[in-house]
Amino acid sequence: MSSDRLLSFARAQLQRGDLHGAVRTLRQVLSEEPTLAEAHALLARVLLRQKRLHAAEYEARESLKLDPHLPLGHAAQASVAMMRGLHKEAEEHLSTLLELEPEVPAWWRLKARLRSLQGRRQETREALLHALGLDAADPDTLVDLGEEALERGDLKEAERRAHEALALTPEHEDGLVLMGHVLLRRGKLDEAHEHAVWALRQDATDSGALRLMVAIKARRSWWLGLWWRYNAWMETLGTTRGTLVLLVAYVLSRVATFAAEDLGSEGGATVVQTVWLGLVVYSWVAPGIFQRMLRRELTEVRLKAGF
Repeated sequence: MSSDRLLSFARAQLQRGDLHGAVRTLRQVLSEEPTLAEAHALLARVLLRQKRLHAAEYEARESLKLDPHLPLGHAAQASVAMMRGLHKEAEEHLSTLLELEPEVPAWWRLKARLRSLQGRRQETREALLHALGLDAADPDTLVDLGEEALERGDLKEAERRAHEALALTPEHEDGLVLMGHVLLRRGKLDEAHEHAVWALRQDATDSGALRLMVAIKARRSWWLGLWWRYNAWMETLGTTRGTLVLLVAYVLSRVATFAAEDLGSEGGATVVQTVWLGLVVYSWVAPGIFQRMLRRELTEVRLKAGF
C-alpha cells in the first residue's frame, strides 16, 4: 500500500485500540519514508498511549525537526511535556498549535487537559465549551465535559454528557467508563460493572475501564469503600479546598487533644490522638492497596493472538 493508505490504516488501528498493530504499520511506513513527519508524529501519539514516554518524545521531536509547522507534531510534543510535568513547554506548543489550527476541537481539549493539570478548573471548562462550540456532535468533547462535571461532583451533568456521547457512539469506550463512574457514585454497582465490562470488550487494555473495574471492587469492600468515598469527595473539592479541609481537621484534632488534657482526661487525649493517627495511616495505606489492585488487573490482561 502507499504511505497515505498505510497512515490511514494506522489511524484506524489506533482508533480501535490496536496499538501494537499501529506501531508495526508506522514502522513499515518509516522504513520506506524515514523523513515523513506525519508518520513520526502519529507514532509518537501511539507510543504515548502505550506509556512509552521517552520513545514518544523522540518521535515527536523528530516530526518537528522535519516539519516545524506540523500540528500533530506540536500536539504530540505538548502531550509529552504534560506527562513530564513541563507545563511551560506544553503551553508553548499549545499556543503554536492553536495558531496553526484554531478550529480543531481536539486541540482545545488538549488545552483543557493542561488547565486541569494546573488546577485551573474554570479555564478547563471554558476550553471544553469552546471545543463543543466548534463541534457539538463530538463524543470525545462530550465525555471530557462529563469528566469535568464528575470531578466537580455534578452527577446530573456528568450523566447527561455521557448519555449524549453514547447516543452518538454507543460503544465509545470513554463514554462507557464515564457512565460507569456516574453509576458507581450513585451506588449502582452492578450497572457500573456492566459498563466496565462493555468498555473492556472494546479494548481489553483500556486503563480507564480497568481503573473503573478496580474502583468497583474497592467500593464493594467495606474498608476500601470508605477510602473510595473519601477520595471521591476530596476530588470534588479541588486541591486548594481539599488541603484546607485537611488543615482544619488537623487543627481540630490538636484542639481536642489539648482540651482533653486541660480537663485532666489523659485517656480522652489518647483516644483523639489514636483516632487521628489511624486516619492518617488509613489514608496512606488504602491508596497503595488500590494501586496494587490496579496493577494486578493490568498484569492479568493478555491480548489474544493477532489482536
